[in-house]
Amino acid sequence: MPLLRPLPRRLLASWSPLAALLLALSIATPALGAPQSAGPGPAEQQPARARRAHGKPTAARSPAGAEGGARAARRDGAKTKAAERQGKTRAAKRDEASRAKRGGTAAEADERRPLSKGAPNRGRLTGAVRLRSSRHVKVREGARAWGLPVLVKALRRAAFQVAKKHGDSALLVGDLSARTGGALDGHNSHQTGRDADVGFYVVNSKGRTLRADRFVAFDDKGNAIGLPGARFDDMRNWALVEALLQDRQVEVRYLFVTDALRARLLAYAAKKRAPAELRARAAAAMMSPRDADLHNDHFHIRIACPASMRGACVEESVARPACAAPAAADAPR
Repeated sequence: MPLLRPLPRRLLASWSPLAALLLALSIATPALGAPQSAGPGPAEQQPARARRAHGKPTAARSPAGAEGGARAARRDGAKTKAAERQGKTRAAKRDEASRAKRGGTAAEADERRPLSKGAPNRGRLTGAVRLRSSRHVKVREGARAWGLPVLVKALRRAAFQVAKKHGDSALLVGDLSARTGGALDGHNSHQTGRDADVGFYVVNSKGRTLRADRFVAFDDKGNAIGLPGARFDDMRNWALVEALLQDRQVEVRYLFVTDALRARLLAYAAKKRAPAELRARAAAAMMSPRDADLHNDHFHIRIACPASMRGACVEESVARPACAAPAAADAPR
């Protein structure tokens, strides 16, 4: 479309050429000139849209604004650290409450390292664990069943080995030690977590396993006292002795039992052709101490001091003063 629209000939004719030229230029100026301010262009509209999208108009960051942002960041960091400290404090309190719920005071909870201190008849115990009933272990009702972890685990392993080898059996366990050791009613020893009383395995008149809830005493011929028809289970009781003596994770020092039952077990081992070395070890471990209680209804098991406790643990019982009870100092019960 031409920039100059043709003017009427009459008008051009009546004007001078110069006036006609000026008139034509004034008419063409809007088409040739730059657009007037009819609103912002795309480049000017983009910042406005960006400001609307962020909700606040943007402004150049001044030094004061940067310092304020740094202060806000420091406040946020301090709040985060405070929240972390509070979380750790709450977690510590929960742990303390959990330990108290499991038993023992806060001071006792701090002594979690297993340690047998002193002699079997004059000592203490820390870091004890409790033996609980399971498929192959039955803890007698009312028993004080705390001991060194190595003893508790050895009893569980031995009971499992007997059940695995002969089936249908559960080891009846009586007293071990009190939770923190020390004197235990009814016992001269059992003070350091290294002693355990376990009942004998029993069979009925037909040779089937008889699960008793109390210790059953036997005479020299293996007949149960006060339980007609019941007999001493040579097979399982020897399997228990064998499992304890062959356990590489613990050293069994003594198996207190009457001489007659000891002889029965050694005779059974010889009949079954148990290795001579094992029978010799059993003969050395099984004994009936002089002036001790009669161990005709249970084994009294005592493990040796673990190597890590040799500085504090004393292997043998200490002698009592002459004015003490007439029973021997090392009489186990």
